[in-house]
Amino acid sequence: MGFELLKNAQNEVHFKIWYWKLLAALKFCAGKTLNNEFSKEEKLTRILEDIAKKVKAASDAKRKEVLKVELNRLQRFFQEIKVCRLPLNPALVVQGIKRDLLQNECSYFGGGKSPNEIGSYFSLIGDDLRQDMLVLQIIRVMDGIWLQEGLDMQMIIYRCLSTGKGQGLVQMVPDATTLAKIHRESGLIGPLKENTIKKWFRHHHPLESSYQEVTSK
Repeated sequence: MGFELLKNAQNEVHFKIWYWKLLAALKFCAGKTLNNEFSKEEKLTRILEDIAKKVKAASDAKRKEVLKVELNRLQRFFQEIKVCRLPLNPALVVQGIKRDLLQNECSYFGGGKSPNEIGSYFSLIGDDLRQDMLVLQIIRVMDGIWLQEGLDMQMIIYRCLSTGKGQGLVQMVPDATTLAKIHRESGLIGPLKENTIKKWFRHHHPLESSYQEVTSK
């Protein structure tokens, strides 16, 4: 992530020369093997960004078709380089794209920012994610402090990476329902009611044992 942030900081007006020096120092100290990994991650990110732009530029009727066609570029990329670490989580080594992804699992969302979901792990977001990264980093630090004090808040912190101005990657939370959707389902004053979330859990888990299991996590 540090490599991506330093690379993107080259566009900063006042401090770009310092960021350039830090990036150069990182590349010098990293060595040939790690720099090769950086290069592959950078190429993968550029392909994903280009795919997102083309899908966004297409008409609603053509977006799904354009998305499937463009994803073939990812297949060719992995055929060429064999394996690549995922920029969003370098601990994960990606070897290719599942066939189901090209057929069914890849999709896009409507709206002005038009994020594109690539499978069930991450999505491409047309937004500035630097603030999101900072907030998540603070939450991660706070969670570490709580755990040291014996307080487990059951925090599940998703991954987020800014790859440039107005673009980035966000880890998907599969099969999730947003609070906004829950509130809409509960009516106009749903957000004002204290028991809206409780009623939603009760509706989806009518058995007491199931309800206690999900609410105790």
